[in-house]
Order: sequence, then structure tokens, then C-alpha cells
Amino acid sequence: MRQSKTNEGILSFFEKIIRSHPLTYFLLRSLVKFTNIFEQDFDGIKLLNLNNKVNIIDVGASDGIASKFFSRILNIGSIICFEPNKRYVNELKKINIKNLIIKPFAIGNMNGYKTIFFPRYKFFFWNFDLVTYTHYSKKLLNHFLLDFKFRENISIIKEKIFIKKIKKINKKIDLIKIDTNGFELSVIQGIIHIIKKDRPALIIELNQDEKKIEQLLKKFSYKAYYYSINKKKLTFKKKKYSTNKYYLQKNHLI
Repeated sequence: MRQSKTNEGILSFFEKIIRSHPLTYFLLRSLVKFTNIFEQDFDGIKLLNLNNKVNIIDVGASDGIASKFFSRILNIGSIICFEPNKRYVNELKKINIKNLIIKPFAIGNMNGYKTIFFPRYKFFFWNFDLVTYTHYSKKLLNHFLLDFKFRENISIIKEKIFIKKIKKINKKIDLIKIDTNGFELSVIQGIIHIIKKDRPALIIELNQDEKKIEQLLKKFSYKAYYYSINKKKLTFKKKKYSTNKYYLQKNHLI
């Protein structure tokens, strides 16, 4: 939830104001978890033909905002959250969702440690970590920091997280959500055996590897869609506000 294109009209106007100052963004983003506000193009999930009990993998679960959305609109079997950030893991542990399983590491195509970067805003003697802006690429992070009109007192913090290649999930997975700020392709490569076996619906944040992801998933009969907020339907045409892309099998379409 970094870009300022998740909503249209007046919502987009207010979002731009919120993102103009790092402190405003930090405070209001901290309050979002107590609301029902979420990215509008996730409403496309309501149109999918899924099992009566839906097993979900939430990669890049952050503070659980997506998992809480899923629990409101779907009949949940279980949600497996992969989140390497210790701050967010503590937030996930506070969520009251039945069968919420927390995995405190990232998913990738190999085991090991990887450097991540996130902005820190200093306000007098306090440090505010804007962890929703965490990226694996410092160059890409600098691009997204252009969201802020006031960038003084922002420093870039470097940390290491553990990444693990998943060998097996002892559940049939129906839905996978991936939001990892540019690391989506490596995540897919790390769980491609699960995708091949279970053929779940996928909703993946748009990034620079969009074409590579589409080519990879096409081998397993996936087709790519966007959600039209105005028409409330899935479409092949990308919308200006699109932040996610759906990869679906024929049986996912009602």
C-alpha cells in the first residue's frame, strides 16, 4: 500500500494529502488496521468461484490488513501468513481470526538472507519507520519516496531478513495473495510447485516483472485479469488505478 493510485476521485485526493508528509502517513496508516478500508481492486475476489472453505496463502501479510479483508468476505478454512518483519509479526499475533497461521519469514526461490531497505522519518527525538515502503531495491524505494512532498529528515535503513523456499504445504491452497514490493517473481518461483499442484487463484501486486510472471503462469493455463471498479467485473484491460493483477483458471470464473 505504497502507491497513490488505489482509489479514484475524492479518495485519491485525500490519499495524496495523506502521503504528502511522512508523519501524517505513518499515523493514518497505523489507524487503517482498525477500519474496513482496503484496496478497491481486491473486490474482484468476490466474483471468484472458490471452495466453500477457502485456504489462503498471504505473502507479505504486513499487519494483516489483507487477511482481515479475506475473513470478512470469504468462508475461511485457514490463512497462512508469510511475513518476515518482526514489527508486523507482533501485529499479526493480535488478530482474532480462526486458523490464522503465522510464518515469520519471507518466501523466495532459495534459502538465505536478503537485504531490505525502508525509510525512517525522524521527528525531534522520535524515529518513525515507514515499513509499508520496504523494498528489496534501494533504487526502487527512492522512486516511491517521491510520493512525499516533505522528504527532509528521511533516512534509508538497511536490514536483513530470512528467506525460505517452501517445500510443502499440508493443505490444498485455493487463493494466494502476493504483495512483496517488487519481489513477487521470486516468491512465485519459490512456490511454483504448489501453484502447479493446486491451481489456486492468484492476486499479485503489479511490478516490473509483470510480463515475466504472466509468461511463467501461462505455462499452467493461467489467464491474467484486472478488476474494473466502475463496472465491478474482471477485464483484460488494465485500469489507471490498477495495483494488482488476477491470474485465474477457467474454473475460477463464475
